[in-house]
Amino acid sequence: MIVTLNGMAAPIGGESNRTVRVAAIQCYSRMGQVEYNRKLLTGLVEEAVTGGAKIVVMPECAIHGYMDPAADVRWTAAQNGTNAGLRPLGTTPEPVPGSATDYFSKLAAKHKIYLCLALIERDGDKYYNSQVLLNPTGKMVAHHRKRNLWSPGDGLWASEGDLPVQVVDSEYGKLGLMICYDVHRLPELLADKEADIVLYSVGWYGPNTEFWYRSVFPKRYVKPNRFAVIVANWSADQASTGWPGQGYSCIIDSQGNVLNMAKSTQGAEIVFGDLPARRF
Repeated sequence: MIVTLNGMAAPIGGESNRTVRVAAIQCYSRMGQVEYNRKLLTGLVEEAVTGGAKIVVMPECAIHGYMDPAADVRWTAAQNGTNAGLRPLGTTPEPVPGSATDYFSKLAAKHKIYLCLALIERDGDKYYNSQVLLNPTGKMVAHHRKRNLWSPGDGLWASEGDLPVQVVDSEYGKLGLMICYDVHRLPELLADKEADIVLYSVGWYGPNTEFWYRSVFPKRYVKPNRFAVIVANWSADQASTGWPGQGYSCIIDSQGNVLNMAKSTQGAEIVFGDLPARRF
């Protein structure tokens, strides 16, 4: 376990410069191994709480696993995969609310945090790449279904999200939800709804990941829209040789400054940062 902490910000509690400590969880979730992933994520959430985090974000599809590019294995909604690299979703997804939201709502309430879950959702005969935001009482206060699908990944199984843009009030400001490839559609819509902090669950895939998060993403999508972002990306499994796109989870302020970034690309890491609390 690696814990990365930004030591630059002021302590929480000042009247004129109050901040909230936030955390991005970076980890590798095994495809379909829900109990394993739940145990892993529970430990990481509790580590984040120990570090003082009041807002915690998981990577894309963290509860059910997204895909395994290292082994070239991806989900499909079809009953039978058309080749060895496609694995049917079967009974893996679950409704919202469901067992995952029930379980993690108790964890959010226990630690009095905002907890952003990322999971594969089933609604009738449709599947969605989803986020759920739980508040410090454990209540579900936001539900986002990814709108902009990535064809080699969730484009094989997910329906396009059909819910309104999710921005909710909190004691720390307005919190917005966004998933990975949504970056090409949602930032301006989140800004229109005056989001202060965007909770961004990611399963990135491609080269130049560090350059993207240090330069392109902050300059092109964060600073122009004037919201801060908690970027929680996946990592590679410790036993894997890895793939382009893992790592570099980070905390970015509303001016596009990267306050803190993950140091690893394999295994689990928690990235902390202190962001302005807009309302208190």
